[in-house]
Amino acid sequence: MAPKAVGEGVWVVTAGSFPSNSYICAADVPGGAVLIDTGLDPAPIDAALQSLALAPAHIFCTHGHFDHAGSAAFFQDKYGAPVYLHEADRKTAGIGNFLLTAMKLSDRIVLPDFTLVEDDFSMALGEHTLRYAPVPGHTPGSCAIEYRGNLFTGDTLYARGLGLSKLPGERPELLRRSIASLWERLDGVVVHPGHGPSAPGSDIKRGNAALLAFMGLAGVPEKRAARG
Repeated sequence: MAPKAVGEGVWVVTAGSFPSNSYICAADVPGGAVLIDTGLDPAPIDAALQSLALAPAHIFCTHGHFDHAGSAAFFQDKYGAPVYLHEADRKTAGIGNFLLTAMKLSDRIVLPDFTLVEDDFSMALGEHTLRYAPVPGHTPGSCAIEYRGNLFTGDTLYARGLGLSKLPGERPELLRRSIASLWERLDGVVVHPGHGPSAPGSDIKRGNAALLAFMGLAGVPEKRAARG
């Protein structure tokens, strides 16, 4: 599968029986790339890596659901890449096969050897630093990952609509507070969600009607809305 460029040095692959977005990011690391979320089906992602002549040195997960971390073990085994997950989502990752069964999907996952991280986790990748921002609500350990003007938001924030799923561990009020914690920085980043298209954060703040309603900002003048 040919990857789609969604920014400078950022490509998305959307695939799997439960489709989700996986991102390949060029970085000054051995192999030239990192992965952010790995979806459920590794083959299209690996084919995209090969087409770009890149190999992942690190894998970063926005959260532990099977459609975001499900194929991380494949890339860890093939490339020796460590897999980073917030420590609060270890249990979420562990119930992946239970959720797949409950959703009547035939896929099954094997968990990687996670490197569990805390709220203030960051990593220098050459001249740029990748940072985790904890945004619990969709899951206890959901994080937004910021790197080179890009914000990878998993299922916390979409360009269109909301990611409310009613899955175990989801807390809508906590999700609302987490999105509010991101509100000011959205003006300076491109948002790359776990599902759906990427978009400038400023466009999402103005144009995502479902999000504005969820945040209690529907019909609020833009200057007031910008204060979150």
